Amino acid sequence: MKKAAAEVIDINTHDNTATYSDSTRSSELQKTISLFMSHQRSDGYWWYALEANETIGAEFIFLMYYLGMVDEEILEGIKNRILDVQRSNGTWAIYHDGPPELSTTIECYWALQIAGISPDAENMVKARQYILEHGGIEKARVFTKIHLAMFGIVPWSACPEMPSCFINFPSWFKFNIYEFSSWARASIVPLLIFMSLKNTTKAPKNIMLEELFCHPPDHRFYSYPSDHDLISWESFFIYSDKALKILDKIPLKPLRKLSINKCAKWTWDHVAKTEDIYPALAYCAFAFKAMGYSNDTPQIKKPFEALKMFQQRYATMDIPALPDEVKDDTKTVPSKLREVGVDPFVKRSEGHKIHQQCCISPLWDTPWMIMALLEAGVPNDDPALLRAGRWLIGKQIRETRGDWSIKNRKAKPGGWAFEFENDYFPDVDDTIEILSVIDRLAIPEDEKKESMQLGIDWLLSMQNDDGGWGAFDKNQKQKLVNRIPFSDHKACLDPSTPDITGRMIEYLSTQGYDRNHPVIKRALQFIWQTQEKFGGWFGRWGVNYLYGTWNVIMGLGALGFDPSDDRISRALNWLESVQRSDGGWSESPVTYDTAKFSTYGVSIPSQTAWALMGLVAGGRIKGKAARRGAEYLLNARNESGGWDEMHHTGTGFQGHFYIRYHGYRHYFPLLALGRYFQAIK
Repeated sequence: MKKAAAEVIDINTHDNTATYSDSTRSSELQKTISLFMSHQRSDGYWWYALEANETIGAEFIFLMYYLGMVDEEILEGIKNRILDVQRSNGTWAIYHDGPPELSTTIECYWALQIAGISPDAENMVKARQYILEHGGIEKARVFTKIHLAMFGIVPWSACPEMPSCFINFPSWFKFNIYEFSSWARASIVPLLIFMSLKNTTKAPKNIMLEELFCHPPDHRFYSYPSDHDLISWESFFIYSDKALKILDKIPLKPLRKLSINKCAKWTWDHVAKTEDIYPALAYCAFAFKAMGYSNDTPQIKKPFEALKMFQQRYATMDIPALPDEVKDDTKTVPSKLREVGVDPFVKRSEGHKIHQQCCISPLWDTPWMIMALLEAGVPNDDPALLRAGRWLIGKQIRETRGDWSIKNRKAKPGGWAFEFENDYFPDVDDTIEILSVIDRLAIPEDEKKESMQLGIDWLLSMQNDDGGWGAFDKNQKQKLVNRIPFSDHKACLDPSTPDITGRMIEYLSTQGYDRNHPVIKRALQFIWQTQEKFGGWFGRWGVNYLYGTWNVIMGLGALGFDPSDDRISRALNWLESVQRSDGGWSESPVTYDTAKFSTYGVSIPSQTAWALMGLVAGGRIKGKAARRGAEYLLNARNESGGWDEMHHTGTGFQGHFYIRYHGYRHYFPLLALGRYFQAIK
C-alpha cells in the first residue's frame, strides 16, 4: 500500500522553507533502508537483474543447437519466457512498451518454432504477418543474418565479409581492431574466425523459415544501409565488401590459417579472464566449435557455462529483481569454482520460465547501493557497508593490462569492471562510483590508500584528448568504424560522453580538484561544447537527456558553479519544464531517434530520481518542482518500501539495445530522497 501524501511532504500544506532533521529522514526511509539492506549477499555485494530483450534468450537456443548441447529444460524455459513477453499483435520490442522490432521478432519466431510452437499458432501467424509486412528476413540486421547463415537459412553472402587477416593490422594503422569499442572488438575477433571458416550446420529440426522471406530464393537481395551517394564512405565499404567476397572464393589463402590462429589466441586470452557480455562469450563458443574444438574444452565450456550462470529461473509474473546468489569472495571467482566442480550458486531457484541475462552487474549495483544507503543516513562505519567496501577493494584489477592499455601505454592497472570477472575491460564509470564510496566509508586509511591512488591514477590517465572520458578506452574517435556494413547498429565507438565526464568532474572535486586544474579545465571545455540548445546534456549510458543532464549538473554543482549561471539555469529550467503532472519524470528511448524529448507516458521512479538529484545539485531544492518530485517518490513506494517500474532506463546502444536495470528502481530513488532530505535541512 502506498503512503498517503499527508504523511510525508504535502505541497499544499508545507511551505518552501520546511526543514527536516536526520531523525525525520531516517524515519521516512527506514522501511526502505531495511528492505535494501536485506538484499545484500553473504560475500558483501549487491546484485540485481539486468533485462534487455528476448534476442538474448533466442540466441542461446541457437547456440545450444550449433554446439549440439541442447538442454531440453532450458529450451522449454526460454520458450516460456519468450511467449510471456510477446505482445498481443504478435511482435516483440527492444524495450517495454516500445514499437515492434523486426529482427527481434524474427529471432523470437524462429526460437519458438525450434522449441515446438507450430507456425500455424495464432501468435505465430501474427508475428509472421508483421515480419512480412516489414520486408522479411532480407531486411534483418547483420547479427540476425549471421545466426541464420550458420544454419544455412541464408547464404553467407548475405552477411558482410570479415576476413581474419584484419587481426594483423597494427595498432598504429588507421583501421584496426583497437579503433572499435571494447564491446564490438570482443565480438568481432571471434567472428573473424567464424565468418572466415563459414562452417554451417544443419538447421534445427530442418526449419528453414521459408515463410519469412518476401521473395523466392533467386530474387532475394540482402542490402546494406547506404546514403545512396556514389562518393561516400558507405558506398566505398559496400564495394569493398563485394570485392572481398570475390577474393574469398580464391582457394589459396596463405595467411588465413595464421590469422585465424592469432584471432583464436586473442579470443581465448580474453575469455580466460573475462565473463562479461553475451555476444563476446557466445561468439567465442561458436568460433572454437567452427575450428573443430570439442565441447569439453575450456574454450567452449567456459563461455557456455558462464552464459548459463547468467540465466534466471522463475515462476512469477515478472523476473525476480535478485538473481540467485553466486559465491565470490574476491579470491576465487565463480569460473574457478566451476573448474573444480563446485557449484558457484548458493541456492538455485525453480521455475518454468528462464530469462537469459545479457550481462551481470554486481560491481555497478554494489557501490550505488552503498552510496544510496549512506545518503539515506546509514553510518559510514556500518558493518554491512564496510563488508561491501572491502569486497569492492578486493575486486580491483591490479595486474592485467587490458585492452585500454593499447592507447594508454604508460598507465598502470587500477580500475574496476562491471561483472564478477572481467580483467581485460575495466571501465571508467564503475571505477568512479567505487572510488567514491570507498572514500566515504570508514575503512582505515592504510587499508584503502593504495587502492584509491591506483584507481585515481588510472582514471586520470583515461582522459581523452577532447577533455572528456569514454567508458572503456581512450581516444576512440575513428568514426569510419560505424560506417562499414558490419556496423548497421552504429555502435562501434566509445567516445567521450557528457554523462561520464560530468561524473568524473564530480568525483575529482571531492579529491580537491578545482576549476583551475588543467584536467578540470579540459573537462569543462568538453561539457560546454556538448550542451544541447535546450539546455540539457545527452546521456550515453542512461535514457537520455534526464540522465546526462543530472550527471553534468552534479559535476558543475560540486565545483561550486553559481546556479544562476545562464548555462546551468537553462538546464535546470528544462528539467522543471518536463516534469509530469503527478510530480514525477520519465523519458522514452524515442528521444535517441528523434533528438526531441519524449516521455514514456507514466512517471518512472529511477528517472524521477535523476531529475530530482539534478535540481538538488543545482540549488533548486526549495522550488515546487523538487518538492513535488520528492513527494512523488515517497508516495510511489510499494508495500515492501521499494519501488516498481517495468520500463528500460539504461542504454546499451542507442536505437538498438536498451536495458532494464532492476537495481535502478531501488537505489536511485533512495539516493535522491536521501540527498533531498539532507539539502532541505
